Amino acid sequence: MKKKLFLFIIILLFPLGVHAAGTATIGGASQVEVGSSVTISVTLKNTAAWNIRINSSGSTSGCSQSFADATTNGKNATKTLSVTCKATSLGTIGFTATGDITSADGTTKNVSLNKRVTVVPVREKATDATLSSLYLEGFSLTPEFKKDVFEYTTTVPSTVNNIKLEAKANESHATLTGTGEFEVTEGLNTFEIVVTAENGATNTYKVMVNVEDTNPIEVKIGNQTYSLIKNAKSLLKPEAYEETTVTIQSIEIPAFYSETTKFTLVGVKDETGKIMLAIYEEETNSYKLYQEIKANILTLYFTDFPKNIDKYIKTSIVINDIEIPAYKKNSENRFVILYGMNIDTGEYNYYKYDTIEETFQIWDKEEVDSLEKDVKTYQYACYAFGGGLFVSFLLIICLLSKKKGKKGKNEKRKEKTNDFWTEEKQELRNKNTEEKKIQEKKSVEEAIENWEDREEKKMQEVANKSSNEELFGISDTKKEE
Repeated sequence: MKKKLFLFIIILLFPLGVHAAGTATIGGASQVEVGSSVTISVTLKNTAAWNIRINSSGSTSGCSQSFADATTNGKNATKTLSVTCKATSLGTIGFTATGDITSADGTTKNVSLNKRVTVVPVREKATDATLSSLYLEGFSLTPEFKKDVFEYTTTVPSTVNNIKLEAKANESHATLTGTGEFEVTEGLNTFEIVVTAENGATNTYKVMVNVEDTNPIEVKIGNQTYSLIKNAKSLLKPEAYEETTVTIQSIEIPAFYSETTKFTLVGVKDETGKIMLAIYEEETNSYKLYQEIKANILTLYFTDFPKNIDKYIKTSIVINDIEIPAYKKNSENRFVILYGMNIDTGEYNYYKYDTIEETFQIWDKEEVDSLEKDVKTYQYACYAFGGGLFVSFLLIICLLSKKKGKKGKNEKRKEKTNDFWTEEKQELRNKNTEEKKIQEKKSVEEAIENWEDREEKKMQEVANKSSNEELFGISDTKKEE
């Protein structure tokens, strides 16, 4: 009896090496819309080797595939084989998985699996973006929840530090954000739950939780009213500051102080529940919002300018959702001038901010003024030099014009002289021609007169000869002969 009991205990403590048989299952969606894809998976368990083929048929373009492999160490493992098909038409897609699997102990098992997927028409996307329920754990909301009411309020004791919001979408395909556990502080705390319908439509539900403050301290900053934060856990300590406290209206308030900036910061909350830091001036009992801007390795606190910047346009810009006073050279300029303190050094400087690259650089106003003065001097020199060139140009034009005028006069005078001499020469030529004609005429007349004289003389001689013959009886014997 004792031996049997001992053997039984040994079997329990040291079980025999029994290998579980390999298994194969097929799974995936049972329905798919036409035009969409569907994935079918075959899961193998306690398998060291497998040879499986998955086939598809019906309303699909096909996605058959074979799988044959084994584990690297020859031991059993779990393996998932899958194929993805596209549904091409209404109807049914049939999947089959056939083959065999082998376990580490050498046992082989045949596999034959089937899966049918129905292809249905495309469903229109849901448009419902409402809640079916909204719940604040431990507290009731006012008014009572209705899906078409989007604002709710509740009041909780000052001892409550956390609340838990739960909600459920009215339509299964809709999604929502804004639920979960959240911290709350004294005063108003606002939470938003956003519901997004399948088609993209949204609705926002607001839950305003007012944490009771039996003795609130309200302060004015500009035209807005803020309440002081009394619970340190609601505040995040800024770099370069140390935690401390200040007493305001006989109540100890958590605060932060920096030896570099000499600022005392306290927490304030606006009417929407947003928590910020403000600079507290104990002597004047005044407050001013404190907003740091981090740029690379710089941490800057910007404030209003100590004086106006001449020849610049006063404006404002938004950096990290913070509106900051600024100056611009003109409305088109990408650079703006800011004034603030370097939190690490406590020094105030003018900063030039590049609105495109979002970078800061110290802006030396005196150097810029000096540079502008030098530029103006250079401009004046350029103007003077240009004026001198212009006057010289005018003088040269005048001289050239005068010389040209004189040359023109000389040329006109020369032309007149030439004309005069031309006329004189022509007259002289005409005169010579006339004199020549007269001389020729005279010569002709003289020639005629000489010829006439000669003829007349000849005739006279003939006449005289005839007279002598008659008078003296002289005859021409030769003639007679």
